[in-house]
Amino acid sequence: MKNNETAAPLAVKAKKKIDRQLLGLLIFVIVMMVVMSFLSDSFLSVSNLTNVFRQSVFIMLLGFGMTFVLTTGGIDLSVGVMLALSGGMAGWLLSMNVNIVPAIIAGVLVGILVGAGNGLMITKLRITPFIATLATMSIGRGVMYVWTNSIPFRNYMVGGFRFIGQGDVFGLQFPIVIAIVAFVILQFVYRCTAFGRHVTAYGSNEESARVSGIDTDKLLIKVYALSGLMAAIAGITLASRLETVHPEMGKGYELDAIAAAIIGGTSLSGGRGTLVGTVLGAFIIYLISNALNLLNVDPDWETIVKGIIILIVVAVEFLSHRNKKG
Repeated sequence: MKNNETAAPLAVKAKKKIDRQLLGLLIFVIVMMVVMSFLSDSFLSVSNLTNVFRQSVFIMLLGFGMTFVLTTGGIDLSVGVMLALSGGMAGWLLSMNVNIVPAIIAGVLVGILVGAGNGLMITKLRITPFIATLATMSIGRGVMYVWTNSIPFRNYMVGGFRFIGQGDVFGLQFPIVIAIVAFVILQFVYRCTAFGRHVTAYGSNEESARVSGIDTDKLLIKVYALSGLMAAIAGITLASRLETVHPEMGKGYELDAIAAAIIGGTSLSGGRGTLVGTVLGAFIIYLISNALNLLNVDPDWETIVKGIIILIVVAVEFLSHRNKKG
């Protein structure tokens, strides 16, 4: 009873902090748009902003799964390679004249199984999430090189598969539709289901969650399987968009997914997360990249700016925690 009584005010405080951070992000986006409207005539065009959102879709999808993982206090460095493996499986099967439905299902299963494997290593072998997913990332990337023989998969595009990455619904590009549907479903899961509440409870206090009757091992396996599922969806969509699968597909995406989540307000220490913030975080990352491109800034600066933003966000979170303890 005491745990429930103390959890309620903590949840309220976490929500208020997230709301403040989301407001700050919205203000940042508005200010940036106003400034860039004076520096570039094409920045505020519908086509440019739609292009930014479409580019950020793949990081959003990875970021949704990452939000669940980070909320538990874990991390998943393998989402980029799971994206590649899933997209590669779908593309390879299509190139072998397999029907589109089983090809997509196989691609999705690859992501789920690899993600669940991460969860099993963490729960049963007691390997830390960082090491477990780092190992998966390394093994998976090696598999991609061996599997493709360092030659990209091509010649797998069929009409139905092309629609996934290049089609549109009522003028809205289908990858954006996929991201919207995924967001609505996962937002409901995160906020309105026992699974979502258990994820937050585990991240807030693992021992309390275990004592309260939550099967923490099964919970973590599900969380990492969900991360794999989102990576698979992103990978299949990206394979359709690019019309090719190369061995380094998705490389570095894991860092962008983590960045999107923490910029959006998900805590690295667990117990707090927001999918709305992840959407904004992914959008901001690509908005900054787009602004720098329009201003003809050296592309290498994009990585530097991204790193600075992450450093500032993490530093602010650390200082706020230290001030509360003080």
